Amino acid sequence: SLVTYQAYIIWNKKRLEAISAQYFQALESLEEKNYSISHSLFLNNSQNHKNGYSILSIFGLAESNYQKGKIDEMILNYKTIYDNESIDIYYRNLSRILSVLKDNSSSFDQQKLLLEPILKSPSLLQVLAAELEVLLLIKFDKIKEAKQALNVLLKRSNLSFEQKNRLELINKIYKNNAK
Repeated sequence: SLVTYQAYIIWNKKRLEAISAQYFQALESLEEKNYSISHSLFLNNSQNHKNGYSILSIFGLAESNYQKGKIDEMILNYKTIYDNESIDIYYRNLSRILSVLKDNSSSFDQQKLLLEPILKSPSLLQVLAAELEVLLLIKFDKIKEAKQALNVLLKRSNLSFEQKNRLELINKIYKNNAK
């Protein structure tokens, strides 16, 4: 009936407003470095609701875990996103990039493997992943490979002005150190 439908619409709108308020409260707690509260709120939102706030809350949960030094839990949070094929590919790729950026415990091969699907796709994040690959090579002291990847990357026409500047700075540093 029409009354039942309208009641459902009102109930659903209030439920979404409550979920939204809880999400923004979690973000505020994260900004205030109150990581245990943000963790709890993000966890609740991520488990109890199947909507956009659920995915955003998993990102927030990963950040809370990162800030608390719980890198393995952070990696699992990002894995929850990038392994879920029902989530848009952009967010799955973003979770891969964030996982590699913040991971200080996995091996080079594990991190490189995580970037591979982005590097081999026409993703909007492909150029950023290629830059991260260069940094990953440097981090793991694979300087020769880093220089090669950097040279290939610098020849691309789709680099932003800021990215080109960052990459040229890295290139200058390693050219000066090679002399």
